[in-house]
Amino acid sequence: MPTSPPVPATPSRLGLVVLALLGLTTWALSHSYAGIFHDAGLYTLQALARLRPETLSADVFLKFGSQDRFTIFSPIYATAGRLLGVEPAAALLTLLFQIALLMGAWALARAVMPFSMVLLGLAVLLAIPGDYGADRIFTCIEPFLTPRMAAEALVLAGLAAALCEVKPLAVALVITAALFHPIMAMAGVCAFYCLYLGKRKPIVATALAIVGLNALALAAFAMPRGPWGRFDPEWLRLVEDRSPYLFLAHWQLDDWSRTGVSAATLLVGMGVLPNPRARTLSKIALVTGLCGIALTLIACDLLHLVLFTQLQPWRWQWLGTVVAALLLPEIVRILWGRSTSGRTTGLLLLAAWIFAANPYALAAAVAALMSQGFLHRLKPGEARWVLLGALGMLGLACAWRLASNLEFTDAHYLEPTIPLWIRRAMSFAHDGTAPVALMALAWGLALSRRGRPGLIVLAMLAGAGWAALIPQTLHSWTARQFTSQDVAQFADLRGHIPQRSEVFWPESPVAVWMLLDRPSYLSVIQTSGIVFSRGSALELKRRADALKFAVDPSSFMNWSSARTGMTLSQQQLKNACGTGAFDYLMSNADLGADPVATVPAASGAASRKLRLYRCAAAGRP
Repeated sequence: MPTSPPVPATPSRLGLVVLALLGLTTWALSHSYAGIFHDAGLYTLQALARLRPETLSADVFLKFGSQDRFTIFSPIYATAGRLLGVEPAAALLTLLFQIALLMGAWALARAVMPFSMVLLGLAVLLAIPGDYGADRIFTCIEPFLTPRMAAEALVLAGLAAALCEVKPLAVALVITAALFHPIMAMAGVCAFYCLYLGKRKPIVATALAIVGLNALALAAFAMPRGPWGRFDPEWLRLVEDRSPYLFLAHWQLDDWSRTGVSAATLLVGMGVLPNPRARTLSKIALVTGLCGIALTLIACDLLHLVLFTQLQPWRWQWLGTVVAALLLPEIVRILWGRSTSGRTTGLLLLAAWIFAANPYALAAAVAALMSQGFLHRLKPGEARWVLLGALGMLGLACAWRLASNLEFTDAHYLEPTIPLWIRRAMSFAHDGTAPVALMALAWGLALSRRGRPGLIVLAMLAGAGWAALIPQTLHSWTARQFTSQDVAQFADLRGHIPQRSEVFWPESPVAVWMLLDRPSYLSVIQTSGIVFSRGSALELKRRADALKFAVDPSSFMNWSSARTGMTLSQQQLKNACGTGAFDYLMSNADLGADPVATVPAASGAASRKLRLYRCAAAGRP
């Protein structure tokens, strides 16, 4: 068996400084704070409802029960919000969770790899988008506040402790992860099952899994429909329309390609990594992801079990995504030090990661596995031709990525407040290829005896880039969408709205909670949790139907046409208010009726005033 290349020495101090500067620059471009965005809005509502239960506990998202029942995160967020203010608390917790995730990843990588390779592995994890599952909804490192990152950090640290045979600490960390986010922590539970039972008694572990699947099938038909049984047809249809990514039948080829690239990396790692712990980690991460996919197919797609659909076992892929990213540099290093077949596999893996999420990525990943399994059977001359083909695919991947990033520059980051050069830098940093290439170059120069001049140049460039990004980065982490002045300005409006009256504010549903301190009648963000409550699903559908003469119900209840932050026409707003379905409407449009109250815009233009209209039909309180 070919010997592995020697472990690289620790980079010089200058090299570490350059890697740190490049890492900070990459983080600023790829993971800077996005504010109360995405799921952060719902977690903010849950925290606010603990601070002001007399008003917000009546919101439809909470009224029928939500995932807030299963986490200790909301009390933590609420306490931080009481001490610091909600938005500062959200920014601080997001930053702390990002740091915790990177620290957990560091601990796990350090348990299985030498220090110098840990640096590169962490660089890959920091640079890539890290998305998993369908439609790129979830990423491992998120630029907004959720407890998912906290649970991921604890699971990674728990796995590091388990691999180092510190079992009590490992179990305690995974239990704590479950208290933050049970869905994400289940990946750790499955990984522990593989590590502690599957590795030592594989036959017993497999038999128990088979028995469990059979029990699931029997329970699906023995138990009545409901929260502990199967979805009824109406609830299932609503869930599939609003959240199709919960079911594998709705996944696209691009979604599977991301899974395929991580799985191929872990499979190769199982065969080539010299450290037994690293091979074990590759195996349990791969098995965990595959078990999540299999359980989703059986329990969710086929049996339509409510509890397992809520647990979303397909999300266990996050662990494979993180582990594959951490191990990728070590895998490629080992492959490069071996025969032509090893180098071919390494080149194809790199091509797959650069393609990232398309049919070419999946093809490159499959080709990497085939080269690892069969290329050694070819004659040396034939193998060299395949190596040239792998080089060609890597070149094609780089050319495709460059073209894609150039197009991305025009299509995204059009926020005019961000300087153009930063937007262009974001477009080239978003997929991770350019940052990883720069950090790999710095790492190589740091290990080279003649690399100091190049490191000095990189240090100057990285330092200048980071210094130039500091103002924008600080702004993103300190900017507040809902300032104390805004809250004070809305005091008069709040005085006109009874505490539990519902407000429809189509342009900004989060503002209903943050500025008006009242329940929101209906928004896309509220319908995202209908899988957790049948009552909530039916009520939200009823509300969407009540507005059908003003807004298409699919705008709220269908994944393909759902729109957040809706801008409705004057006639649509009049029609919506005329239904009498909700109590109050907020809008800057002049509906031809006297508003209850107004808030002048900063410019003072009358047409930009925010107006509060009463819309309740006669006979309603």
